[in-house]
Amino acid sequence: MLNKILLPSFIVLFLLKIGALNFTTFNLFGDEAQYWLWSKDIDFGYYSKPPFLSWIIRVYTEILGSSFVSLKLLPSFVYLLIAWNIYNLFLNSGLNKKDSFSGCLIFLFIPAVSFSSFIISTDLFLLLFWTLSLNELIKINSEQGIKNFILLGIFLGLGFLSKYAAIYFVICLFILILLDKRFRKIFLDNLLGFGLTFVCVFIIIVPNIIWNFNNDWITLQHTSDNANFANIEIDLIRGLEFLLIQILMLGPFLVLGGLFGFNKWNNIQKIFLIFSMPIILIVLIEAIIVRANANWAAPALISLFALLYIRIDNSFLKIVNYIFNFTVCLVLFVMIGISYPSKIFDRVSGINDYALKIYNNSSNSALKNIVVSDRLLFSSLNFELRDKDINFYMPYKEGDKITNHFKIVSPLNKNINENFTLIGSPADINYLENEYKMIKINSPDQKFTKRKLDVYEVVFE
Repeated sequence: MLNKILLPSFIVLFLLKIGALNFTTFNLFGDEAQYWLWSKDIDFGYYSKPPFLSWIIRVYTEILGSSFVSLKLLPSFVYLLIAWNIYNLFLNSGLNKKDSFSGCLIFLFIPAVSFSSFIISTDLFLLLFWTLSLNELIKINSEQGIKNFILLGIFLGLGFLSKYAAIYFVICLFILILLDKRFRKIFLDNLLGFGLTFVCVFIIIVPNIIWNFNNDWITLQHTSDNANFANIEIDLIRGLEFLLIQILMLGPFLVLGGLFGFNKWNNIQKIFLIFSMPIILIVLIEAIIVRANANWAAPALISLFALLYIRIDNSFLKIVNYIFNFTVCLVLFVMIGISYPSKIFDRVSGINDYALKIYNNSSNSALKNIVVSDRLLFSSLNFELRDKDINFYMPYKEGDKITNHFKIVSPLNKNINENFTLIGSPADINYLENEYKMIKINSPDQKFTKRKLDVYEVVFE
């Protein structure tokens, strides 16, 4: 019965999502706007992330435009590709076509996909290439062909260009070699093949390595700051919250059914386990001792979902899992469609109104320059005012620490003598050399951020 309603249910929810995107008053989140803005300046690297997502956004927007609805549909298209590769993953794992197809549809219903299909993030293509890489590894587990080693290297390299968390794949691969006697023999018998894999990875990522070298390894600096191990504060509650969120994102009934399934553990299931648990453990430790975002363990959910789906053998739990996940999807999409006033949506609410008020309330007859000290707001204003002829700058005094990409590509020159609107603090521009006066103006409501920024007109004398 469940198999018959999965595809119709998915179609209904997909149409509902399209409707929600067209009716909602929500806006792009600052990080999403940032990736869009990066795509306007194609490079081999950016301050905090590798370049692949921005490359794709550039190609995508050249074809389908940069409207809110168009951009928000990008994650759905990527998840369809991921689901197709989940289908192939199940086939390669020994499932029949019917069960494999059901599995890829059930994947599209899990809460993690429901939520992240509304978010443009670097996780999208990391998950796509993680799934493709895992497929090649499963193939290598049964048949070692040169083609599979090359494809594994290509997909893994593109994974690194999507998000540096692809390093988890390498970590899990070495754990698999250490713990699994059968795969260790495959590795030792095919050193040339695996060597070819890592040569392909290196060739693909070397432009990004060169970019980082030319920019003083600034991405490594950001990653180190993000880890923040200098401020260790052990909190077991944070760890528990992280685990509960992971269970919720997969679907609690899928987790329950998979963990207590009566299927015997086979070699493929062990691979899925090894390509999920170490990641969750690493991020769990980070959550306990410092902090961790829920999506930092995103690649683990692909492998863990595959493992749980293969192991679940309780028809009742499958149906309950479907009902739970469908309900979560339905409620989320309806809330977005009606722009439900919840705190969880504050960060994407009112950004467009704020941008238009900044533009229209300027005392300048023709606002040409806006200086913004906050990275997310800088990105959001760029997107919301993309049809206006405005120059955007980020305050940056030469020699100071670089804390975001816009201080590299859009710094406010110390010799500027054109009037501008400043969103930030007077201290942000105290390095300017030309004389100016500042007029504080009323700041529009900033529901989308906890950090309230003042607005000034800066006029040069």
